Amino acid sequence: MSVRRALVVAAILGMPAVAAVAQPAPEPPQLTLPMGAHVRVQTTAAPGSWVKGILVSADSATIALVPQNAPPLGANQLRLPRASVGRFELQTGSKRHWLVGLAVGVALGVAWGATTDVNPDNCGYASDAFCSRGEAIAGLGLTLGGIGAGIGALVKTDRWTPVALDALAPPPPPRVSGIVPRLRALPGGGVGLGVAVGF
Repeated sequence: MSVRRALVVAAILGMPAVAAVAQPAPEPPQLTLPMGAHVRVQTTAAPGSWVKGILVSADSATIALVPQNAPPLGANQLRLPRASVGRFELQTGSKRHWLVGLAVGVALGVAWGATTDVNPDNCGYASDAFCSRGEAIAGLGLTLGGIGAGIGALVKTDRWTPVALDALAPPPPPRVSGIVPRLRALPGGGVGLGVAVGF
């Protein structure tokens, strides 16, 4: 391949890369969280403890929530500056542990069945003894497995998802209330006085 042809191929292949490099990086999407969601926060002053509560507002300047044990009336909001927040997480559901309970119950049942007394001569409905070792392991494993699954289904733990604090939207602009005078430049030169009325 000639040098000229190699340069043409390189230029053709290199153009998309140059164009991609020249384009500015897209802005990351701004995150808006649902008000009233269950959240938890760790502050930089107390990184080992969580403050759980209901979200009131969250932006790039301040995170406000009503803590779990706050009184229902009065000044019950906790407002934290963004710089003082170490971790911020949103509750996304809860998980039941029936599978763990089933596994623990089966393991206990098998261990119990492997060590319990077996009496093939005196077994059945009228006796507490099992007829064989296999029957003891299967019966106790299934029984305790079912009990363990039922207990595990009653135990729930919350699922939490970390929130990227850098992605929070900026705070809304302050609302103008009352009458505010404003100066503006006129097209022909000079200054005009206007009034903005807000409610």
